[in-house]
Amino acid sequence: MKLARRFKDLGIDGKKARQYDQFSREYRMGDFKEYASLAAPHVGQGGSVLDVATGPGYFCTELAKLGNFKIIGLDISNDLMGIARTNARKAGVEVDFQRGNASAMQFPDEVFDLVFCSWSIKNFMEPIKVLNEMYRVLKPGGTALVVDVNRDATGRDWRSYASDRELKGMTALSMRLAFMIQKSGAYSKDQFENMISSTPFQRHDIQASGINLHVYLPK
Repeated sequence: MKLARRFKDLGIDGKKARQYDQFSREYRMGDFKEYASLAAPHVGQGGSVLDVATGPGYFCTELAKLGNFKIIGLDISNDLMGIARTNARKAGVEVDFQRGNASAMQFPDEVFDLVFCSWSIKNFMEPIKVLNEMYRVLKPGGTALVVDVNRDATGRDWRSYASDRELKGMTALSMRLAFMIQKSGAYSKDQFENMISSTPFQRHDIQASGINLHVYLPK
């Protein structure tokens, strides 16, 4: 992962996009529901939300079920955008999915109340540029929320995660493999703080939560 992201942002297309959608649907829906619950209190009814690197769009669909939000899901992959639109339609919710590069977003300044990104900062070739873009498109008083695998997560953290979600057998094996792959390219709390220091964000709150870090960045 570290080598690949040196040359380009890591998008998912073709067969891999369909496999990623299936994996997310089968193994990670509990995560997306949790993330939506974390994000919802940071945006009022009628507020605007951007999900950066939305993938198959499940965070967006779960958040849309929690309130009247204007939600845009952004991803570099055309194939995943098509899958995300289908998923939103099946869920009976309205989300605007757009193709775009997180390092150079197509949106005007100060348009979103909340910018969210999960399990993706590690995939970006230039993560500081992405954080700068998050700051730019946030309204004053808005919040960026990044949830990503903690590089310093322990085996005990993983076992607690698996137990909480009642993962067993091949499901547990598949998820542990995904976790190890994600962790191999992930950042620690200290590394996040170093990146944030190179952005306009003046405040941050980083909380370790199981296998993840929750990074709150108010503007």
